[in-house]
Amino acid sequence: MNFSDVILIAIACMSIPLVVAIFTDIFYAQKKQRQFSLRRMSLWYILIFGISFIPSIFLVIPNS
Repeated sequence: MNFSDVILIAIACMSIPLVVAIFTDIFYAQKKQRQFSLRRMSLWYILIFGISFIPSIFLVIPNS
């Protein structure tokens, strides 16, 4: 596995979690009667990125 593989996986895993984090914060804000928060959306993004990126790295790294 090359370092470029990790970079390509990171780029692939960045766009979808960003969209999911935005929608998650919008629905959360509506449910809790609050405004959209960039700080809260960033936390959602970190959580969703971690959930999608870390397992993909484990799948790419060989078991040897």
